[in-house]
Amino acid sequence: MIKVFKNTIFSLLLILCGTAMPTMAKEKVNVQWQKTILAAIDSFPQHGGYYTGSQPTATFATTAWQGLDNAFQMHPGDKKPHFDPVLAQPSFCSSATYSVIVKALIMWDSKGAISRQAWINMKPCVGIVGPLNPQGLSQADGQGFWGRANANGPSLGCLVHELGAGFSMTAYRGAKSTKNKETPDEPYMTDEQWLNNPIWSHMVPGDIVKIFWNRNDDRGSDRGAIIGDNGVKGDDQEAGHSVVFTGFDHEGNITYWSSNGPGREPAKMGYSTAQCNKLKIQRIVVTRILHPERFDRVKHMAPTSIDQYLFDLNGKKHSSTAELKRHCGIK
Repeated sequence: MIKVFKNTIFSLLLILCGTAMPTMAKEKVNVQWQKTILAAIDSFPQHGGYYTGSQPTATFATTAWQGLDNAFQMHPGDKKPHFDPVLAQPSFCSSATYSVIVKALIMWDSKGAISRQAWINMKPCVGIVGPLNPQGLSQADGQGFWGRANANGPSLGCLVHELGAGFSMTAYRGAKSTKNKETPDEPYMTDEQWLNNPIWSHMVPGDIVKIFWNRNDDRGSDRGAIIGDNGVKGDDQEAGHSVVFTGFDHEGNITYWSSNGPGREPAKMGYSTAQCNKLKIQRIVVTRILHPERFDRVKHMAPTSIDQYLFDLNGKKHSSTAELKRHCGIK
């Protein structure tokens, strides 16, 4: 199992007590929830493989989709599901953040604040017929709870905003290439400006983070400026990573947990902690859950319901920064 909680809780307490990053006091924090999601990470196995394919292979006998379906079990009479992270293997980044949120909600909900119907609607519908998915629905990006969590762009920021369960913050370094600028005068921050952006001091361990990678220096790619996939061959498309923020290392690098990969040996990748320099990030969306009880509102989120904004980010359009902010409730 991954032991993140004990290594991270001290950093969390430092921040919340005001002995580190004093500007953090400007935002609200549900301390119990932040502790719970960090503790939930510790219930996940190490690695288990990184795989986004839809069919089993010689390397992966099951897919991440099958693993999710197996991991989320809820029987007649159960008030809430059982989620076994060991079965949720292999994995990919958005399956990892979805899974750890569900696991944390199960751990947190000791008083039955979340209804059975809400839990049923959280079940990932991945094209496999079962008691909770009798039609074998396969949720597209932006469809139902799982489809929203699995979408491109600020998926979990949109989901949390829709439920009224928390808030998001964002920062954008800007596009370096002329073709990806939203306005002709859009600046691309210097390294110093980006490293001193206020958002870094507002992050708390346990926050959900969407990273948009900056590949300008190492690959000559400005894809970190892009939100979504417009389906146009030859256009830059989103290059992102869905993670749980766990703190900063002694050099100021971001540390996070997710399913990381694919790497050269995908079978050895998967659930793990990692770190990256802030300069490797071109855009970031930080989402904080304040009201886990409001996940009960998922009872009104039918498995076939569509978030059109997230749905369109998979092969139909790119998003502007203004649209991202609006759909995440960021002013």
